[in-house]
Amino acid sequence: MASPYLTDFSAGLANLNAEPQQVAGQKPLSRQQQAHGPGQVLGSMPMPLQPSEQVCYLGHWPDLLADLELLGRVWIETEQPGLRIAQRQRLGGLRVQGMLGHLDRTEYQLRVLLDQCYALASQDDQQSLVIEDATQQPLVRVQLETGTHPLPLRLLLSSFGANGRRVMPVPPQQDERQMAALEQHAIHRLQRDCQALEPEPERHGLGFRDLAELSGRLSLNPVPWRRAAARGDEPAIAVDPSLVPCALETLVDQVHPLALSSGSSGWVSRSIQQFYGHAYVDGQLSLRGDHARLELDVRAIDTAWVVGERAGEIDRRSLRLYDEDGRAMAIIASATAADRDHCADAWSTELANRAEPWSAVNSPLWSQGRTRFRRDETRLWTTLMNALTS
Repeated sequence: MASPYLTDFSAGLANLNAEPQQVAGQKPLSRQQQAHGPGQVLGSMPMPLQPSEQVCYLGHWPDLLADLELLGRVWIETEQPGLRIAQRQRLGGLRVQGMLGHLDRTEYQLRVLLDQCYALASQDDQQSLVIEDATQQPLVRVQLETGTHPLPLRLLLSSFGANGRRVMPVPPQQDERQMAALEQHAIHRLQRDCQALEPEPERHGLGFRDLAELSGRLSLNPVPWRRAAARGDEPAIAVDPSLVPCALETLVDQVHPLALSSGSSGWVSRSIQQFYGHAYVDGQLSLRGDHARLELDVRAIDTAWVVGERAGEIDRRSLRLYDEDGRAMAIIASATAADRDHCADAWSTELANRAEPWSAVNSPLWSQGRTRFRRDETRLWTTLMNALTS
């Protein structure tokens, strides 16, 4: 929607080209009055900033990302064709290594691909900010929580010079020793920057391949999966995409904790979420929780796969959704025991800090300040994955 201020300004410019009408009994307007109005002086009207105007910021992306910690807990929204996810998180501890921004907490992992980040802009009367790519498409939208005072965000935007402008941080200096074509290849740089951030073998997280697929740098190649399935290894089995809503609704009905990985071409995250509400209308699936919202157009799913392996009683399979271009839309898995225990502590601490008695007394999910996770959670996930692949 066009800004009313810009619309009025455009109308004012159109009026300047028209001949001024002289009213009987009044003196003719001077040239200055004809151009700027009878009560204004040349130069007194500030020229509004065009939305496409860009200003170079003297800082760098590491400085900007680190300052996001000052906003506290915010809503973080990412979107790609067919999928939109908003989640409430804190961005404290976001750091940069090479061309990769990284944040690693048990309940929230984040990777920011800085070679895709081009500019920053404010939105909603400085209630939110957007990081855009070179085509001015949003990579992520960071919005203040309802009832949060906007002063920290306004001060932050003012320090960047982003009040009504698009701000482009100064690109980092390139190392002359890394100017070879192979070193500058996007996939090689991403793999190099991910090596030091790879999760431990016993811990799940955003690895290089998941990050490359979710950001659109690698496309699905199911040939190796099909060959392995033909040998009986079954690392991946294709499932009917129309069954995905039923599986997710079943998990939501049981308030099953999920490890959800998704994002955009420049902002990819993995978070542990619990959804408790769902709706499915005309191919649109909506999931709701206290800390996350998900909107999925099931018709945008071209293929769906159950991928992974079972190690003893641990089911490490994940449900992966791909669009028609072979790009991973989302990777959904069951939260591990360590993830659940950590989140239970974090959520119970948050409830204690908020001091809301009804949360601990009336909610069936809480008992003695701790989430009442079901012992058969792994069995539920295994049963659903078996049902999808049968």
